[in-house]
Amino acid sequence: MSALDALFAPRSIVVLGVSRNPTKLGFRLLQNLRDGAYGGTIFPVNPSGEAILGCATVRTVEALPEGIDLALVSLPASAVPDAVRALAARRARAAVILSSGFGEVDAGGRDAERELLGVARAAGLRLVGPNCMGVYSAPARLNGTYFWDLPRLAGGIGVVSQSGAYGGLIFRHLGGRGLGVARFLSIGNQADVGVAEVVEYLADDPATTLVACFIEALRDGRRFVEAAARAAGAKPVVVLKGGRSEAGRRAAGSHTGALAGAYDVYRAAFRHAGVVLAEETEEFFDAIEALVVSGPRRPAAPAIAVITVSGGPSVVAADAAERAGLDVPALDPSARHALRALLPSFAAVGNPVDLTPQVEPARIAAAVRVVLDQPAVAGAVAVNVGLDFPEFADGLVAASRATGKPLVAFTADAPGITARFTAGGVPVLPSPERAVRAWRALWLAGRGPVRGVARPVALPADVEQALAHVRGPLPYALARRALEAVGIVFCREILVTTAEDAIAAAATLGYPVVVKADAPALTHKTEAGGVRLGLRDPAGVRAAAEDLLARLGAPRVIVQEMVGPGVEVLVGGRRDETFGPVVALGAGGILTEVVRDVSLRLAPLDAGEARAMLREGVRARLLAGPRGLPAVDDAPLVGAVLAVADLLMAVPRIVEIDVNPLLAAGGAAVAVDALVVLGEHGG
Repeated sequence: MSALDALFAPRSIVVLGVSRNPTKLGFRLLQNLRDGAYGGTIFPVNPSGEAILGCATVRTVEALPEGIDLALVSLPASAVPDAVRALAARRARAAVILSSGFGEVDAGGRDAERELLGVARAAGLRLVGPNCMGVYSAPARLNGTYFWDLPRLAGGIGVVSQSGAYGGLIFRHLGGRGLGVARFLSIGNQADVGVAEVVEYLADDPATTLVACFIEALRDGRRFVEAAARAAGAKPVVVLKGGRSEAGRRAAGSHTGALAGAYDVYRAAFRHAGVVLAEETEEFFDAIEALVVSGPRRPAAPAIAVITVSGGPSVVAADAAERAGLDVPALDPSARHALRALLPSFAAVGNPVDLTPQVEPARIAAAVRVVLDQPAVAGAVAVNVGLDFPEFADGLVAASRATGKPLVAFTADAPGITARFTAGGVPVLPSPERAVRAWRALWLAGRGPVRGVARPVALPADVEQALAHVRGPLPYALARRALEAVGIVFCREILVTTAEDAIAAAATLGYPVVVKADAPALTHKTEAGGVRLGLRDPAGVRAAAEDLLARLGAPRVIVQEMVGPGVEVLVGGRRDETFGPVVALGAGGILTEVVRDVSLRLAPLDAGEARAMLREGVRARLLAGPRGLPAVDDAPLVGAVLAVADLLMAVPRIVEIDVNPLLAAGGAAVAVDALVVLGEHGG
């Protein structure tokens, strides 16, 4: 029996902290086990030795038989360490510590938590919690939680929640939608068993068909990404992340004793794993419902048709789709011609497609089939307010089944078609926006994890030596050579130590030129006044070089050719403490800090993900060729993103890379500055 089998399929359970007082949590815990009809052996522990709820009690842990699978510990925090030692001595396999008062409280609590873990690991005892709400397993008829009167519905949803209270909310909301939970684990402080390990278990669990996670913080981000990616290859994984804002991170820290990482990095990690990330509670439950109700059907592209008999709500749906990153493509001329032959003359046949209330019901099936047969359309959102005739639902369900393209609906004041959609396996949501986001969840779940592979990197010997020994910023010349070795193209430049040499360098490169200070501590040259642009004569070069050498104490200056015009882009990366190498692409130059238009991805990534980064934020408009500039080809920027990812993967000591700006125009992308920062050791 594996450690998590002992949690989800225990043959025997001991309950510590059982009370005869019905108001006590220990009484509730035992009552839940009894009410759930758990079929294994239960050993309540109570010093009185008297029967409780019809169960014979054991006076002490020492009187228990050896090898009990699961212990549910509901004791005051001060009594938990001795209980864990006793359980370890009796060779118990797993213990869920529901008690609070540990790492979520203070440093003393964290010390006590570490002591518990040390005792448990020495004996092979696995711990869940502390500070959690317990474990639930429908196949084992096990309710080892503080939650009572749980909905008893058949279903395959596996839940792991860092918050106990939110776990209860998950049970209630899913039950209210007729969705059943197969497995549930509240993991609290994650002293031992963490989110990633539970996701690994649920990925292989035949009783689990969808994995739902509420996460505040992860200790081992890479392990979670790998586990979630493996799970997402077979079943959907839906995540709601708490602790996104500064206030939320403070709450998460006090609630679980764990610091939440930057939300943008978590978002990148979830995308890498193929996870469906919900931005709020409502969207979380809508996504779960849509994925369960729709079954295995997934869209092949993020492109929808909006099909309606209700014009206004369909416009809202189309707007919501574009905000959610979905396309609402116009139908081709042949499709519009076919629709005009089927629909009233005043029907809208572009997309959204408004059949109008005056449509002949017998023609609906043919009309919606025309729409879903369009190659540019990967599915549909149906909108119906108040026109309750069955042909609307029947036609859409039939077209969805025939084409394999998923359908989500919004209905109001139309109970008949709502029932037909539900019977046909179509999720029905209570607003146009929610229907669109639910359809988007189907697309995200079908997209799958990123399958990036790091390419081998060969660096010059002197660069290798510097990467092994330098701490902090790498000298610019070596940083440039490292980046050139992985494919970053730099502008022509010459490093000099005197004003006279700067003038000679400018003559070699040709005017106009740029003069920059080069010093180890000068990581942001522009902010420090360390850059002079557009110098067109020797006098200007001399004045700039003398000023930078004297005022900033720079040992060298860099004389560069003027490159441009073009779009300034930032390509960089950093080693995140939770998820490891992360690559960034955004607006560069002086816009970097002002616009803060940056996309993140975990490394390694593939060319498709790098290309997708170019389409996000304001970059799509900048790279399309604003103000007469030539449009920028994807290839050089995709290559630069992959190059930075490769270098981060190849050299664990690199903690930060910043190529900014990378000047992009047409088919070229040329770097004019770079920073590589090294940490103390690999990680």
